Amino acid sequence: METQTTIRLNVKTARVFEGSPWIYRGQFVPPKDNEGVGSLVTVVDSHNRFVGRGFYNPQSVIAIRLLTRRHDETIDGPWFARKIRSALHSRASWIGSRDAYRVVNSEADGIAGLIVDKYGPMLVIEVLSRGLVPFMPEILDTLVNLMHPTGIYERGDVPVRDREGLPRTNQLVFGRMESPVFIHEHGVTLSIDLTGGQKTGHFLDQYENRGRVASMAAGKVAFDAFCHTGGFGLAAAYHGATSLVEVDIDEAAIAQARRNATANGLSERMTFITANAFDWLRTASVQGSQFDLGVLDPPAFTKSRDAVAGALKGYKEINLRAIKLIRPGGILVTSSCSYHVSEADFIGVVGDAAKDAKRHVKIMEIRGQGPDHPILPALPESRYLKCLILEVGE
Repeated sequence: METQTTIRLNVKTARVFEGSPWIYRGQFVPPKDNEGVGSLVTVVDSHNRFVGRGFYNPQSVIAIRLLTRRHDETIDGPWFARKIRSALHSRASWIGSRDAYRVVNSEADGIAGLIVDKYGPMLVIEVLSRGLVPFMPEILDTLVNLMHPTGIYERGDVPVRDREGLPRTNQLVFGRMESPVFIHEHGVTLSIDLTGGQKTGHFLDQYENRGRVASMAAGKVAFDAFCHTGGFGLAAAYHGATSLVEVDIDEAAIAQARRNATANGLSERMTFITANAFDWLRTASVQGSQFDLGVLDPPAFTKSRDAVAGALKGYKEINLRAIKLIRPGGILVTSSCSYHVSEADFIGVVGDAAKDAKRHVKIMEIRGQGPDHPILPALPESRYLKCLILEVGE
């Protein structure tokens, strides 16, 4: 599709010149009369030299998201097909025989605003850019032809769609709906609710980290705070943890975790508590060290830079309490999915928490999201998940 609108940058230094696909409001001269809104635009620099083509939405702080930097490249249906095929080829090299994984990871796979996740026979998509809408027939055809799903379900209940002028609509866009579906992780069978679960149904980005927890779980007494539907705890129990305490405030998530435990024959070793994880950690830590292994996997505590200070206080509180719960020589696996909280900040908060808990900790591993959630070096925001494995001492 040829672009009809050209936007000229008014800055000489910006992240876009260093490889980032994002251009912010204030970095360009806006076209008149809302020209080009929601469509493809051509971007040139202050000397009218070609920079790239991308989707334009002045309602977003990130007003332009580049798709290509090649002057001779046309953005059309075949272009999207090539990008999706490339993403699938990459996944085949990294994820093996998994039956649930991220197929397309937005900017990191070169398609700004498109998320595609596979859950067994179903695909779940998120369309987060209005500019994608004209290309959706070709995108869906490509996914059907390459992956042969039973159905494709669109999750549209996300706030970013408001800024894009898109309705918050969940809908089946191809085939037959199947939900829940059953997927397999580290020996465990999980039932996934595609219509009501978090994100697109499951936290696929923590797959490798759940496997790492499973590898350390044998013979350990463990807890999993902010457990959602029990992914970490179920993997640990399946691989030999002697007992698990699972804690989450969401009654529906706890109910699903309990059903997953029953289906996998793990119920006798697992206790499920519906409670605010902050409150549970605070109360339990008063009783002192009682666990060999702990997992903290909270939701994002901030989605804006303005709230980082409050998020850091929250991370410090839960890590301080969790460290107190771990016996000397035990392990704490702690995560942050707030991309506004840097790895350095997260490590600093954990160090402060250990100091206040009067315990010595060592970072044994620094981990992140799996290879089906690739990261762009020029876009630090694409590396949002931080996961630390700590050895807790005296």
